[in-house]
Amino acid sequence: MTAAEMKHGWSRWGMGWLWLACSLVASAEEGLLKSPGQWLDAMVDAMQHLNYQATVVYSRDNRIRLFKLAHQVRDGVIYEHLHSLSDPMRKVVRKADKISCYFPERKTLVEYHHRSDSLFASLPSRWKGQDKFYRLELGGTGHMVSRPSREILIRPLDDYRYGRRLWIDTETHLPLKLELLDQQDNVLESLAVTDLKVGAEIQPESDDHSHEGWTILDRKEEEPQQRWRLARLPEGFRELRRSRRLDPVEGMPVDHVLISDGVATVSVYIKENDGHAFNPTNLKRGGVSVYRRITDGYVITVVGDVPVRTVRMIGQGLELKNEGGDARGPE
Repeated sequence: MTAAEMKHGWSRWGMGWLWLACSLVASAEEGLLKSPGQWLDAMVDAMQHLNYQATVVYSRDNRIRLFKLAHQVRDGVIYEHLHSLSDPMRKVVRKADKISCYFPERKTLVEYHHRSDSLFASLPSRWKGQDKFYRLELGGTGHMVSRPSREILIRPLDDYRYGRRLWIDTETHLPLKLELLDQQDNVLESLAVTDLKVGAEIQPESDDHSHEGWTILDRKEEEPQQRWRLARLPEGFRELRRSRRLDPVEGMPVDHVLISDGVATVSVYIKENDGHAFNPTNLKRGGVSVYRRITDGYVITVVGDVPVRTVRMIGQGLELKNEGGDARGPE
């Protein structure tokens, strides 16, 4: 064998061994996450602690909207920016639990405080105790937006929940795509990440911008009311917290009850009936279901990424307590 042949043979076999070694290292790293629950937990950690920027493609009801998302952690404080790249042009800025919503077309700024894991999407929290209501499955491996990914399936075990299909980046553990699925696995809506950059620096939006001529509305929070009881919740759902805010436009107090089963979230809004036109019919947009009713002089609105039957059960089971503390049934 000549020197040239030896060199060619070494190069060919050396590249083969190098490719195999890289594959084994990648498989070993991925093997550390053996269960789908571990993949979800790693995704939650990555979303909270990594710095990243991305373009987000949101699809619902045959409509596509584009957003620019930026997330950064500085000295333990989370900064997030979500810019709409489609009409209407809007922007949401988060610093810790302070949320600022900019509406340039109306020259309006709405500010409030809200505890949120991410502006990106309502994603499953750490997997604990949801096995009674969902089945987790490891899907296949492949590439999503040219990045190696792992598919995770969250399948509901009853008709009160929707399923989810996620693709998680095997390198960063950030979500690359999320689909909300109905009971027949039809896609109700989806979020997909493109142009993902990890570790990129983000310039936080300062609060000292001049908004001359703008209307600044502060959704102040008041002591939450305990006059309403959730008499009917699908099994697995529980109340997380209550709050009361002043509607910045009408000046009327609105009570908010947040409900979750650890994957899906449902919000209940309660305000006095102001006599304006009211449409009591159920609404559905993509994977979001809405139920409304009037009772005891109040308008009840229930919204969530769940089937219509779920928001209807919660809304119809909401009871107003009398002065003695007992609950009155729905009208």
